[in-house]
Amino acid sequence: MPRRPNIDAIEFLKGRVYLGAYEHTPQNTHEAVYFTVEKTLPYNPFHLDFGPLHIGQLYRFAVQLHHILNDDANQGKAVVLYSSTDARARANAACLLAGYMVLVQSWAPHQVLQPLAQCDAPFMPFRDAGYSHADFEMTIQDVVYGLWRAKERNMLDLTSFNLEEYERYERVDQGDFNCVSKDFIAFASPQQSRPGAALNEPFRNVLEYFTSNDVQLVVRLNSHLYDAVEFTKRGIQHIDMIFDDGTCPTMEYVHQFVGAAETVIHNGGKIAVHCKAGLGRTGCLIGAHLIYTHGFTANECIAYMRMVRPGMVVGPQQHWLYLHQNEFRNWRHTMCLDNVGDPFIGGLFPLVSYEDFKKRMRALRKQKDAAEQQAREAHELMMNDENYMENTAEITFTPVRRRVLGAQMQFTQKAVPSQSPIQPRKNSPTRVSHSDSQYAMNNSDHEDYDVNEILASPQKRIGSNASYVEEGTPQRAASEFTSTPRRSANLTGSPPHGKVLRSITNPHEGISLTRTKTTTTTTTFVASPPGSESYKDALPKRTASTAASRMKNRLVSNQVSDRVPSGGIRKVSQGRR
Repeated sequence: MPRRPNIDAIEFLKGRVYLGAYEHTPQNTHEAVYFTVEKTLPYNPFHLDFGPLHIGQLYRFAVQLHHILNDDANQGKAVVLYSSTDARARANAACLLAGYMVLVQSWAPHQVLQPLAQCDAPFMPFRDAGYSHADFEMTIQDVVYGLWRAKERNMLDLTSFNLEEYERYERVDQGDFNCVSKDFIAFASPQQSRPGAALNEPFRNVLEYFTSNDVQLVVRLNSHLYDAVEFTKRGIQHIDMIFDDGTCPTMEYVHQFVGAAETVIHNGGKIAVHCKAGLGRTGCLIGAHLIYTHGFTANECIAYMRMVRPGMVVGPQQHWLYLHQNEFRNWRHTMCLDNVGDPFIGGLFPLVSYEDFKKRMRALRKQKDAAEQQAREAHELMMNDENYMENTAEITFTPVRRRVLGAQMQFTQKAVPSQSPIQPRKNSPTRVSHSDSQYAMNNSDHEDYDVNEILASPQKRIGSNASYVEEGTPQRAASEFTSTPRRSANLTGSPPHGKVLRSITNPHEGISLTRTKTTTTTTTFVASPPGSESYKDALPKRTASTAASRMKNRLVSNQVSDRVPSGGIRKVSQGRR
């Protein structure tokens, strides 16, 4: 086990790594080796800011520390990182060593912060790069937790860090851009003297790097200082989300930016964001996405971004991130990518709340269901029309005259009471058969009859000594249409001056009659059109065999000229006259 040396410093690794601050330059001993990076790794301030040192300087510090630790002359000795007693120098040295312990030695944040808590004089917090008074502080604790979370989320890995590339492109004359994460690049606005002018070296470096590293989207937040065609003609989508320098974006802008970034990331691309300097407005939007995606706190996010690109997030933008940090984190559970592109962000998908998304999807589903229902109904209606036309083409309709008379007769029969005293029934002793020829006129399937003849048929009085009826249409029940036999229409024997009535008991003898005239009028309203199928179904169904049996049963005593008329009184509708 290494022996603890007797030195005035804070111990991180027992017997090996220590942190100290001295007003003088300490000298190496047989127990300890002292070194400092205060002059070799200086911070380049924007105004009154003094740190923390960026990730490139942390990498260089780690390399230098390993060289000292691995030197054969220093085996078994303590290595002390020291600084002057200046508050700013002490804070930078402590932050540098703490970052090394997190990223290289994989210490947890609480393990790193415990030794720093032993210092009698607290470490000075860091401030922003703005020109106003500092009203927002960032501590070493924020830096430690920010680096730790970035390492846990695979956003930062010193073992694969490209120091040469980082130090080259972070220079203003080489492009002034930094890879904040594997998904985002922050950079200062390129400039052209006029549209179409020759590109300067920084702009060429930016275009070359973006095209070779799968940058698919460039977001401009400041006024136009270059022609966006330089990006679009190289296959990089370019959108403008401009707002004033030093201000904070609206929530609508953040929804659109985070949604657009998520869309590009899902497609495997990267997003490059810039304002004029690539610090304040750029840090607001990238920071909002880091909080939304990785769960940073506002202080952790600001600290991490300043370690990667010094000076990010300025003035009131720090408070804006702090105030909305919980809201950004909650979006992960309350918002989703829309499925409708937003023209403002080039057709990419913004973030929308789950509730609004569900409401719109329900409304779209209802519209879709209604459209499908209408389509089904239209299809069924079309199929019904086709079936109707096919069935109609195979049906031979009964002529209009016979159909109307038959329907009138049926409705008239249904209207007569079943026990009417003036209407003969099938079981009435006074009921006799009527003329076969005129029965056939209304009930035969043959249509060779004359309606005028029916209407002009004479009325006769029934004698008192026998059951007689005049010739005409009998009033029958609905069941009689299918039970009354048809009789031959070509019987002879009627005298030229009128029809002869025969007695049922003595069919061979004629009976003298006295003619009286009785008129019965029935008015029937028929609503169905001639071509209606429902009207057709109302007609009595008769077959050829039924009609033949009726004719056979109506013949009496092998006398062709002797006929027995059927019973009942014919009711002739005035509507047919």
